[in-house]
Amino acid sequence: MKGNIKKLAVFVIVAALALFMVAAMASAANDHKRNKTMNAVYAITGSGSCFIAASGLNEKLQPNDGANGMWFWGPCTFDEGTITFNKDGTGSFKAIFHTLDIWSPGFGDTPPDAGAADETWDFTYTMTGNNITITYTKGSYELVFTSGPTVGTPLGVAYIIPPPAKGVVSPDQKILYVSFGAPGIYELTADKANDVSTGMQGICNIVIQGFWISP
Repeated sequence: MKGNIKKLAVFVIVAALALFMVAAMASAANDHKRNKTMNAVYAITGSGSCFIAASGLNEKLQPNDGANGMWFWGPCTFDEGTITFNKDGTGSFKAIFHTLDIWSPGFGDTPPDAGAADETWDFTYTMTGNNITITYTKGSYELVFTSGPTVGTPLGVAYIIPPPAKGVVSPDQKILYVSFGAPGIYELTADKANDVSTGMQGICNIVIQGFWISP
């Protein structure tokens, strides 16, 4: 009798453990599925600096035409912006881009300047847990200057191929951080389709913070 009771107790324990493991695996699978994509809009702001070389960059991330070549440096910030993540793995970025440009000797006596522009582009994204990788969608980037010396000139609208960005979202998906920069290089093109290269390359080291606002 005692032996049967012991066997029954062991069976109950094993069965309970099995149920617990199945529940845990199901919960983990649901968490993975839930974190695979998001349906969220974040208000964002951020800061960083950009470095652009008119003749491109070498393998050491220096201007191809040297210290006295045609390059410029511009700190920038983003504000009044949003980044949207859709359930289908697509998304969009919209923000005001502020810049302060300092020009190299290769541009002659060009004085420093400041400006602002409307920046928009689309992307696809993947998630591993709470980590996000954002990949630019070709043909979607547009930077339209609304103030500064480039307004009304051929340089007043810029088309760029940005490198992938990395980010992380809080477990409750209320807080977002995204960053990109060296060694990632972005390319400037002459057309919005991003098919005609200008030979210009740049690097922007930027960190963006956001908080959930909808839906």
